[in-house]
Amino acid sequence: MMRPENPPQSITKLWLVSGFVMIVVIALTLSRGFWTLTGRDAFFSLTLASTAIVLLQVRPWTEALQLSGVTFVLLFVQTVALKVPWSRGPAFALLGLSSLGLLALRMIWSVGEQRRRLRYAFLPPLLLVLMGYAGSVPLQITNQLHPRTLDLSLYAFDASLGTQLSFVVGRIVLQSRWIRQMSLFWYYALPPALMLVYAKQLVRHRTVATTVFLTFFLVGPIGAIFYNLLPACGPVYLFGSGFPLHSLPASEIRAMSIGPVTVSGTRNAFPSLHMAWALLAWWYSRELSGVTRFLVLLFLCGTVLATLGLGEHYFVDLVAAFPFALMMQAGCTLRIPLLDRRRLTPLLAGLLLTLGWVALLRWGLKIVWWSPLIPWAMIVGTILCCIVLQSRLGTVVFDGHDLTE
Repeated sequence: MMRPENPPQSITKLWLVSGFVMIVVIALTLSRGFWTLTGRDAFFSLTLASTAIVLLQVRPWTEALQLSGVTFVLLFVQTVALKVPWSRGPAFALLGLSSLGLLALRMIWSVGEQRRRLRYAFLPPLLLVLMGYAGSVPLQITNQLHPRTLDLSLYAFDASLGTQLSFVVGRIVLQSRWIRQMSLFWYYALPPALMLVYAKQLVRHRTVATTVFLTFFLVGPIGAIFYNLLPACGPVYLFGSGFPLHSLPASEIRAMSIGPVTVSGTRNAFPSLHMAWALLAWWYSRELSGVTRFLVLLFLCGTVLATLGLGEHYFVDLVAAFPFALMMQAGCTLRIPLLDRRRLTPLLAGLLLTLGWVALLRWGLKIVWWSPLIPWAMIVGTILCCIVLQSRLGTVVFDGHDLTE
């Protein structure tokens, strides 16, 4: 039946756009390249699947049955048409493809405020998915620009603390298969955590949700710039099978001539964007329900365990994530002028602290060997400064918003 809100001449256009959406969904389902990509790239598949969280937040929960049905049909068609076995990656991807397809169709056939709301539910998640697809490009460029890395510098700083925390946590993770599985779970839980925070804020504060999306989206490309300032891979790539049982003693590291080394791996250790995203998810979960905040805090703690225990990051990578995340949040708080000190102060502090850590790790390592108190003081000072400035900035981010936005 023709909807009275839509004039007769627009109905044909709506059907054409809807048909285009369905053709895209079917074409991706039947694409062997898409099946291969989603089976190989767990992060991309989970980012796609996470769009279901947004759908179920903005639409009635009864549509979960519809989502399940569409996903099952697409999975059946893909398995039969491509003659491929069932696997989790493509199944998660089809769940996300179904979610985006349903959101797009709901948006097309809605009007007024409902259409605007669904536009926010469809476009930002779609852009996050596209970023996940294209995210490997800047990493590949970084790898080509920096055939040698500064992993030894990061390892030397951690050694100056008196203990190698990544190796300590790595041994804990190695002791238990259950802990290792939990670490992998939290490591790959990044896309659902980010999408959950965005979806929850979309329901409560549309303006805040826009800021959340912008920050989450820009962390990747901006972070890739900093990867080039201090290229490093992580302790598991530096030590290989020696991680986490065999580390170099601090005395040996102190006597070494620290310089670039050849390491096989992606240059995405410093700063830890995994930790930065987790921090931002926690900061942006402000004013959400206690259950949501608990889940995000659990994800934040799990991220610390996973990034260190799996050997993907040095401890100093996680420390540098604090000022980087602060800089990103301040930079994306567009509701107040850039020169307003409430925004400018945390923005400059985050930028200068992040660059300060780059300078220290590249050229100032001799300073931290004077006493273990020096690197620990730097770490505590950095984290406390960021917490204080972010607390004030958070008030600005959420100030003046109500549930009717």
